[in-house]
Amino acid sequence: MRGIDFAAEEINRSGGIDGRPVEIIRGDTEGDSGTARETAERLITEERVHAILGCHQSTLTEVVSQVCEEYRIPMITAISTVDSISTHGYEYFFRMCPMNSLYLENMFMYMRDQEEKTGHRVKTIAVFADDSMIGQEAIRCARIYAPQYGMEIVKEICYSQGAADLTSEIRELKAAAADAVLAESYVSDAVLLMKTMEEQDYRPPVLIAKANGFADPSFIPATRGISNGLTSVVEWNPDLTKGQETNRRFKEIFGVDLNGHSAEAYTAVWTFKTAFEQAGTDDGKAVRDALAAMDIQGAFPDGPEIILPYDRINFENHEFDGTQHYNNNTYASVAIAQIQDGEYKTVWPFEYSVQEIVYPAEYR
Repeated sequence: MRGIDFAAEEINRSGGIDGRPVEIIRGDTEGDSGTARETAERLITEERVHAILGCHQSTLTEVVSQVCEEYRIPMITAISTVDSISTHGYEYFFRMCPMNSLYLENMFMYMRDQEEKTGHRVKTIAVFADDSMIGQEAIRCARIYAPQYGMEIVKEICYSQGAADLTSEIRELKAAAADAVLAESYVSDAVLLMKTMEEQDYRPPVLIAKANGFADPSFIPATRGISNGLTSVVEWNPDLTKGQETNRRFKEIFGVDLNGHSAEAYTAVWTFKTAFEQAGTDDGKAVRDALAAMDIQGAFPDGPEIILPYDRINFENHEFDGTQHYNNNTYASVAIAQIQDGEYKTVWPFEYSVQEIVYPAEYR
């Protein structure tokens, strides 16, 4: 919410949207699909909102997007990544962030590109993921991208989420001796993975995670001394060369740095501001049409630069793995950060990073 409030404050300080102030009205889904629908309907019919931004959970975003389609209210999700939510052909729903599958592709791009800096090519990979929907999606996408990037999957480990012991799984990973391990785990499993790797003296040269538990604030403190060198997806990071001035102002107000979700939410508010101004009205269809036609490159009109690790916002229909997707920002991307000296440091894309890659991972 801080990213949303910060963007609204910036916009209102500079005159609002065509002279009208931005008002943020909150609605709590309480993590429940029924409540999500009721809340969205209340916001639209009683509060008379002109647009909706949300939600945190993809399953709830899917519910709210149905409501917005029914009432013809434009909606942007800044952080919901499950691929399937953009497959319904909705006209009023737009996804600004990358899909899960793109997170995986960016991980493969990093594994390919890191050779330029380290001199070591990743030829073989092992995949370590739990049996949740998001874990299975990681395995599916790895199978798609590995051959495209000239890599071979030599081992797939699918374990039960919330496992009490991972000793046998780590022994299998160690025996596979892959050049890199791709991991998708919630935080308790991510911590157990690192501790079991330490116990089994397993040190893969590259361990790359799809954020999730590895990006949880509790992960580094719980694995201090055994996780240096691990790399993970990040949507934004304080040392990214983009967004430094925005982060400085944000930190002055809130006392903390932007994180990935607050940076994405901030960007989504500015995207809506641009759409309303380009539409010249608050009519839902006109704003929807402005979003569909939008092509922001580099910076928002009379606004900040795009602070995320990409330079363009353009919503398009596209196909992935035989499935049609609608109104996704096809230029969205993530960054990769490596734990160095106990904190994540951005190491890719190279054009947004000043930090060198530590290879092989040290796990100290």
